[in-house]
Amino acid sequence: VVAINAFPGDHASEQAAVREIADEIGVRSAVCHNFAEGGRGATDLAEAVAEAAEEPSSFQFLYPSSATLREKIETIATKVYGASAVEYYPPAAEQLDSYERNGFGNLSVCIAKTHLSISSDPKLKGAPKGWKLPVREVRASVGAGFVYPICGDMRTMPGLPSSPNAIRIDIDDKGSTCFACKRTSRARNLITLRAKHQD
Repeated sequence: VVAINAFPGDHASEQAAVREIADEIGVRSAVCHNFAEGGRGATDLAEAVAEAAEEPSSFQFLYPSSATLREKIETIATKVYGASAVEYYPPAAEQLDSYERNGFGNLSVCIAKTHLSISSDPKLKGAPKGWKLPVREVRASVGAGFVYPICGDMRTMPGLPSSPNAIRIDIDDKGSTCFACKRTSRARNLITLRAKHQD
């Protein structure tokens, strides 16, 4: 299921184009307005997911659960991401050994790496060849049932942009809160005066 996150500046034609491509390849899609409308804005997506879940599936893991954690990591790195090899930093190698010794070798693997490239380097675009996946640390979420190797300069705080949207929240000429609005210098002066008056 393709979830199309709707933004205020989106054109209906863009959303329709994505849905048309999804239809052509036999994939369900839904435009999601849940950010603006809450759960009500995600009902189309929920219905599409429920329908997809009812279909028969022949899902298989990429690796057997009996594989070692290193084998699982290397399988994902080479078969999914196209890496030539995996390079383990000393702390990561020690952590993997510890997890295996303590009975967590059967856990699944979820690799934490940049979303900007199929590789671990955000500057490498396309389908690069001959690169090594650098695993600097491996953490375990035992209750959730997986370990997650942390690759390159990856941070584990999910979904935070380098420039948060909070800095674009502003006050317009009428004194109303707005997002990425344009203010006149008069409005800026009024806001500055109000702030000084409150101090």
